[in-house]
Amino acid sequence: MGALSALIGRVPVLVQVQAAALLLAGVAALALSMGTDAQRYERVAFALPAAETPSIPWEEERAAFADRMARAFDIHPAVAEEFAEWILEAANRQELEPELVASLVLTESSFRKHARSRVGAIGPAQIRGEFWRSFCGGDLREPADNIYCGAQILASFWDACGELHCALHSYNLGPTGARLASWERAGVRYVRKIERGLARLESVAM
Repeated sequence: MGALSALIGRVPVLVQVQAAALLLAGVAALALSMGTDAQRYERVAFALPAAETPSIPWEEERAAFADRMARAFDIHPAVAEEFAEWILEAANRQELEPELVASLVLTESSFRKHARSRVGAIGPAQIRGEFWRSFCGGDLREPADNIYCGAQILASFWDACGELHCALHSYNLGPTGARLASWERAGVRYVRKIERGLARLESVAM
């Protein structure tokens, strides 16, 4: 449960810090213009944390995540590269961890772009159009739109449940909310598969 529980408390945060040279220039300008108030601004400036490392460029982020997926899930690097872009974008849109979205795609379709189930669920995230087409929009036959839709559905269930295990269970059961005992057991197995996917990704060094 550790890999999945660690995700629940994590929320992506984007922090931008001005360059030190700009901060010092601002302090100097304020000192000249405000005289005795300069030290107040200096204390504020020096209290700021040191400039952080800039965000990883998109191409590097995608390549690094694709490499992790290829090694963790034993999929072809070209397939991993293609899916990495869709998964990272979907995770960013819905404020989910990309590892979670990747594990969902692995569990649902094993990274098959045109997978179809016996009940009519389609694509990498196995979306049933009769339930979700109007909710998600887009063309669910397109892998990118399909994965975006899966992330949107999972995020909406998470908002409704307030808890990730419940959201994953609901994703597996579908919008009908069936609670047959056999379906409940299937939901438990589904969550365990997601956890195994997360553990495999965590075992691969960044």
